[in-house]
Amino acid sequence: MNNLEKIREYWNTRSEGYRQQVEKEREEHKDGFYKEYFRQIPEGSKVLDIGCGPGFFSLLLASLGLKVTAADYSEGMLEKAKDLLNRNGYHNVEFCRADAQHLPFADASFDAVVSRNLVWNLEDPGAAYKEWLRVLKPGGKLFVFDGNHYCYLFNEDYASIQPKVNESSNHVLLGVKTNVIDDIARELPLSRQVRPQWDEDILSRLKAAEVKAEVLLWEGEENRLPVRFAVIAVK
Repeated sequence: MNNLEKIREYWNTRSEGYRQQVEKEREEHKDGFYKEYFRQIPEGSKVLDIGCGPGFFSLLLASLGLKVTAADYSEGMLEKAKDLLNRNGYHNVEFCRADAQHLPFADASFDAVVSRNLVWNLEDPGAAYKEWLRVLKPGGKLFVFDGNHYCYLFNEDYASIQPKVNESSNHVLLGVKTNVIDDIARELPLSRQVRPQWDEDILSRLKAAEVKAEVLLWEGEENRLPVRFAVIAVK
């Protein structure tokens, strides 16, 4: 079994815990932070939520009057997302099982593409970014929210702050062991990169018209290390 299928199976097992995690974030009104970014997208725009997980972004985007396509490679995550959207009265969202690195959509299909906590988990993140720009309309925006989740495997500075990062984690595991994804992460290219500089570089090489990165969380007392960040690009 290749890593893509192993990753799919792992996130299927995590789908219920991740659903609970997302529900807690919504109860704590953490979606309001992202809403300020997504207000930049005109109402009625077509938006792809790639790696939608249990539907955290999909619900937020639909509530802003956007036409949402929610895509994920994990069937379990898609089922949780469908349930969340239906329970909240949003029945016009389209759902699609898709590999983020090989999208089944035509060129220039979307006004915006959004993603959260996905890029780190890809075997070919450069191919994914190329695809996301391909399906964007000219002038469309890409919003990526991610983190340096596994830098600690290869970077001593990140290893030194990992205990603090773990303490602040809101993961709901429900007994699921993370050793599968931990082992896969050793083979993933972005575990060896300090981001978001990598993202800025690759998107610039892919000819994005504008690229901007914002560090959302720094850690470390002597060396300030980017832990979570946003990358916004315009095609």
